[in-house]
Amino acid sequence: MSLGQRVAITVAIVLAILFALALIGYLTGRWDSAEGQTLPPSKFDARLIALDKEALDEAYKSRVLHLFEVWMKDETGQPGRASVGVRQARRAYIEAMTKVEQRESK
Repeated sequence: MSLGQRVAITVAIVLAILFALALIGYLTGRWDSAEGQTLPPSKFDARLIALDKEALDEAYKSRVLHLFEVWMKDETGQPGRASVGVRQARRAYIEAMTKVEQRESK
């Protein structure tokens, strides 16, 4: 067999194994349960939630600061590039903070 045929057979075998594992996970119900795995409650949950919120605030501020610094160094495509970056940072911040608040309400 040529090298190309061996590569094609190897790829086909790997894909078949992955699909088989996915099918087994789906049929046994483990597919859905893996998505929502959470840690058991602890006495530190309130503090961890506060730390998560602080970290998200700091990460957001850091990202916006970085975007502004890039704008000052390179005006190419600005302020459009910075606006896109801020929109993405806001979207990520809101999504992450929503998840933290969901944990907090449990």
